[in-house]
Amino acid sequence: MSAVLFCTGGSRETGIGHVMRCQALAQAAAEQGLDSLFVVNKPARQFIIERHDWTGRLILAADSEQALASQLTALAAEHATVAIVLDGYGFSESLLREVSQADAPLVLLDDIRQPGFQYADILCNPAGEAWREEYTQANPTSILCLGTRYRLLRREFSVTQPLPINQRFSLTINMGGSDPCGFTLPVLEALTAALPDAPFRVVTGPGMAADALDALTRFISESDGAIQHVHNCQDMADLWINARLAVVAAGGSQFELAACLTPSVLLTVAANQRQASHEAAGQGWCEVMNAEESLDLAALTASVKALWQDETRLEAMSRVASDVAVTDGAWQLLAAIADWRNDLAG
Repeated sequence: MSAVLFCTGGSRETGIGHVMRCQALAQAAAEQGLDSLFVVNKPARQFIIERHDWTGRLILAADSEQALASQLTALAAEHATVAIVLDGYGFSESLLREVSQADAPLVLLDDIRQPGFQYADILCNPAGEAWREEYTQANPTSILCLGTRYRLLRREFSVTQPLPINQRFSLTINMGGSDPCGFTLPVLEALTAALPDAPFRVVTGPGMAADALDALTRFISESDGAIQHVHNCQDMADLWINARLAVVAAGGSQFELAACLTPSVLLTVAANQRQASHEAAGQGWCEVMNAEESLDLAALTASVKALWQDETRLEAMSRVASDVAVTDGAWQLLAAIADWRNDLAG
């Protein structure tokens, strides 16, 4: 059987967003009868084996870059690979150049104009429309999959029906799969103090440091508020459709939130999140705060409190999200891969 070959990874420092959007593509590929092979680092493998819904076979990545390039090339030849998908910031330009010589299209999931993007046969960047000219000049033969229609979301988001705001109850906090900035506890402390009667749901990921997780657990156990803690959630779609308002570290989660029509406050914690987040704010379904250098808890608390107490605005934000929600981006990217292969055959 033909396969899609993925090379990606994650850690407590970088989170698991790259892994999860590759999983979205793997799930769509499975529906088309394609296998998936994932070449990942050890921390990512640990995150993955804890999931009950994983699609794809796991292979540990070679230790050196040269060995990794050889590993990917060999796997592509062995498994009738229809595409090699790279997703991560640690790949060098020389690695992309070498992998591009394999007998399969190189698909780069890009956020930052990755060094070496000129070697990709297909470039996918849901927030990259502003870079179209630069991409084209550096790589005129590449198929460009740019814009919101290429958001990669797991299958759960295409089958879940969002609830209206008046049927949602929780104020949900999630700072990503690992919360490298350590925002979860201070945000929860500030918001529970400002909104003591609100029902909170705090979501933590598998990459969160053990000491931070322990401190969060202690605070919740000693709090008088209604706080539910969900760790390593396996069904984020169900969680988001029940959130009346979400406070979230910007990243791949923002595309999930839009698909679930969930009003949100996004905290940008890295430069590569700015463009997509400000596009989302311009659409009207979320607010954005810059937390790259530091987090202004007072300003965040004021914004969240005002939104939480304004159901009319929350309903309007949710309606706006329905106009921009995308759940079939993985299938769109698979169609682009098929087009590339058809053009080659023709």
